Amino acid sequence: MNDTALGGTALKNWCRGGDSTGSWTATQPTCSSDGVAQTTYYLSPNGGHTPYKEDWDTLRIDAGYCYKVKFVIDLAPDFTKTYDRRGTSAAYVKASDNADAHIVGQSSSSCP
Repeated sequence: MNDTALGGTALKNWCRGGDSTGSWTATQPTCSSDGVAQTTYYLSPNGGHTPYKEDWDTLRIDAGYCYKVKFVIDLAPDFTKTYDRRGTSAAYVKASDNADAHIVGQSSSSCP
């Protein structure tokens, strides 16, 4: 879910085992999973979200930006993390099957 005035991007597959919600990597996931090829989905500003009832595992943190992401998790406490990629490459953040990642802040000049 994108709650900001800027766009965002989700990716279908995570591609690494053993990571939990909020984990990140600078390596773009490119794998197929259960026969489903890696694909991206544009999260439009002010409420854009992945299709309902579909499993999307990765949120891209754009190069040059700082994002604040709230993770809403079934049967566990929600939490918020900041990912600062200003001056560096993009990052890719895991959202487990029981979690939704909400972009609540996004800026290229400072961390929200």
